[in-house]
Amino acid sequence: MKHYDAVVVGCGANGSSAAYNLTKRGLRVLTLEQFKLAHDQGSSHGRTRIIRLAYYEDPRYVPLLRRAFSAWHELERSHGKELLRMTGCLTVGREEGRFVSGVLASARTHGLPHRKLVARDAEDEFPAFKIEDGHMAVFEDNAGVLFPEECIRAFVGLAEGSGCEFRFSEEVIGWKRDRGGVVVQTGKDAYSTDRLVLCAGPWMGRLTGGLLPLKVERQVPFWFSSGGHPRFTAEEMPVFIMEQEGGEFYGVPDVGDGVKVGRHHGGEMVEPGFVKREVTKDDSSPVEEFVSKRLPALVRPYSSAAACLYTNTPDLNFAVGVHPEASNVVIVSACSGHGFKFASVMGGVAADLATAGKTEYDISFLSPDRFRP
Repeated sequence: MKHYDAVVVGCGANGSSAAYNLTKRGLRVLTLEQFKLAHDQGSSHGRTRIIRLAYYEDPRYVPLLRRAFSAWHELERSHGKELLRMTGCLTVGREEGRFVSGVLASARTHGLPHRKLVARDAEDEFPAFKIEDGHMAVFEDNAGVLFPEECIRAFVGLAEGSGCEFRFSEEVIGWKRDRGGVVVQTGKDAYSTDRLVLCAGPWMGRLTGGLLPLKVERQVPFWFSSGGHPRFTAEEMPVFIMEQEGGEFYGVPDVGDGVKVGRHHGGEMVEPGFVKREVTKDDSSPVEEFVSKRLPALVRPYSSAAACLYTNTPDLNFAVGVHPEASNVVIVSACSGHGFKFASVMGGVAADLATAGKTEYDISFLSPDRFRP
């Protein structure tokens, strides 16, 4: 049986980053992925992803995000291709709503630069948007667009160049502790390792033996033609998150494929191996109705769409830490529809936990142990 210092399961955002960070520390690493490189079956595809600093979800994420930004820039310099484009972010909703109040709380807690705008001023500054009466906006400069498929290729290329082995189209069936180490069983072979890092996205529930009470949610983002309007370019339109009656929505300016718009949560719960990839009217109607009201100059109907998956914890926070029953197994489920932006830092956190059992970052609120009775 071939032996490795570390085995990483999953080569999406977090798995590829963990492989890169572990290899960079001099470990002999094997990464196992059941699909091809940069595949579209999980949660790490979709052409663009939002990254933002004034985090409405919880101010405790902000120190992780500071490191995430710097790590993405470091990776970009090493890779030699664009991975991150800064655009700023516009958060829209009622002042007392979850989005706006959460962004302001993070900004106050960490002293983050931001501007509060009434609806009319926001529309004048950013003419792509029509904002609902009674809503306000918060703008921050420290936000932008990540290119997920290229980010994963960057992690993999640099890790491979430093000696990491990758085996694609090789599904992990299970793992077990053995003589102080771990044996990982795939559909093709078995491997022994001193350390195991689980980054399997929607398949984490099976590989953690029910430790994580995860639910997998099907989501469909859409792309709309800008019709050539400069107001929808990344130079004039920021990424946005918008809370309104009828749902929560997000969007990305046109960086080559049209304007991306999606609904945040509200999707169908599914099994990860049995996901409907066809897009229906039920998928598109809420998004097209939102676009007609809030981005009315976009061309409708949508030009393309893609199904993807959210892997949700009960509280929608990540599950990251050492396995409570196996000290040499690390769990990285940075998920619930807001995880990709953290991949650059989570790979380092995973390497910390795998090699030292601890990390300098406060991840206590993300402990997988919180879900045990």
